[in-house]
Amino acid sequence: MTGASQPYHHQSMFWSDLGPNVGYEAIGLVDSSLPTVGIWAHKDTVTRSESEIKSEPGAHEKYEQGIVFYMDKSKVVGVLTWNIFGKVPIARQVIAAGEEHQDFGLLAKQFDIHTKH
Repeated sequence: MTGASQPYHHQSMFWSDLGPNVGYEAIGLVDSSLPTVGIWAHKDTVTRSESEIKSEPGAHEKYEQGIVFYMDKSKVVGVLTWNIFGKVPIARQVIAAGEEHQDFGLLAKQFDIHTKH
């Protein structure tokens, strides 16, 4: 309500479809000057186990979907999902929690990156 003395906490987002098979959703502080942690799902792995999560893909490997966490120290302040859609509410929860993270593979599991979207 206009004029109310309560703060507005909704986190904005943006998205783009870059073609028929490529798109992204971004929320929070997605700033190229921030450190990032990326978790990518390998193209040829339909059913992926936790041990197959890679945070440093090789130059010639094919990755079709993943997630990038934008960090301020050890707290997530922004999230970009690549070919993973409908996970904005989860990203909002992760950012709003303001918790420190060390295990990004475990954090990425919340976004279901191992399922073909």
